[in-house]
Amino acid sequence: MLICGVFENFLSAIRSDLTDAEFDRTALSLLRFQSEANPVYRRFVLGLGLDPDRLGQWREFPALPAAAFRDQAVVTFPSDQATLVFETSGTTAAQTGKHYVADPRYYEKALLEGFRLFLPDLCGHRWVSLIPRFEELPHSSLAYMIRHLGRNIPQTEPEYFCDGKYRMDWDGLRQSLSCDMDRPVALFGTSFALASAAEHFLEQTMQWQLPEESVVFDTGGYKGRRKELACEDLADLIGRAFGIHPQRIYNEYGMTELSSQGYACLDEGIHRFPPWLKAVIRDPRTGKACEPGEMGLVQFYDLANVGSVMALGTLDLAVEKGNGIRLMGRMPASELRGCSLPYEA
Repeated sequence: MLICGVFENFLSAIRSDLTDAEFDRTALSLLRFQSEANPVYRRFVLGLGLDPDRLGQWREFPALPAAAFRDQAVVTFPSDQATLVFETSGTTAAQTGKHYVADPRYYEKALLEGFRLFLPDLCGHRWVSLIPRFEELPHSSLAYMIRHLGRNIPQTEPEYFCDGKYRMDWDGLRQSLSCDMDRPVALFGTSFALASAAEHFLEQTMQWQLPEESVVFDTGGYKGRRKELACEDLADLIGRAFGIHPQRIYNEYGMTELSSQGYACLDEGIHRFPPWLKAVIRDPRTGKACEPGEMGLVQFYDLANVGSVMALGTLDLAVEKGNGIRLMGRMPASELRGCSLPYEA
């Protein structure tokens, strides 16, 4: 196993009862380690005139722009020893970034712990996926997510209705939603895929009242290829097509470059994160942390990103709301990106 020794110390921090003090200590240790072991991050830190040994808090470490994953391997280990390689969505293949994963235990533990922390118990639900199988998309973190959750949450076996070329099996989906109406459904898909499915069935004058306790799991947005629906409009569309109340529609905030995720109920729109993933909102002009209610760029500090970089900068705008954040869109003129792109080509 490649990840050993010093890396093993970080795996135990991925747990739901992690305290802020524990995060502070672990994050500082990990960032100092990555400032030495990750050549890309080291050049970035030193290029800003910072000495990692003199930085006394994790918040003082700069966040590497996510775009760096497009240009070179962002790793703390030899990239040719990666057990998984997740690829980001982009407008062209040349723009695709890669997240090299040395040890999937970090991603898998963060995924399961976070999912159980924020989602209702989906054990026994009938899982319906509008995301292709991992076997067809071996570099998709979303496809890996569905497979891993299905293998580790009891009494679940995902049914797939989208192939590796993003073609929907409308007849199969219709038949699946029409049967076993006593068993609740967990419907997984990107925002675009869910909206497309809802629109397709409404155009066919087909609507469902899915069983009580059914949920919809929305894994991402539109990212510029079609007019983006506001959260309330998407919730209304899903509600009319599938009979799901907005309180039962969950949105995941995730990035290929991150190993952890955040979650929100669509009716509320506040994303919350597990204790090993911290979101910091900074003023893009000054780099200083924004006050609650002030809009800025989101930066993440993810303890599960041991093999790459813990401090990651995004082009997503947000405001702090209580113990979470409200996303406000992308910086103007930023690149098109996101997990929905293949569905919109």
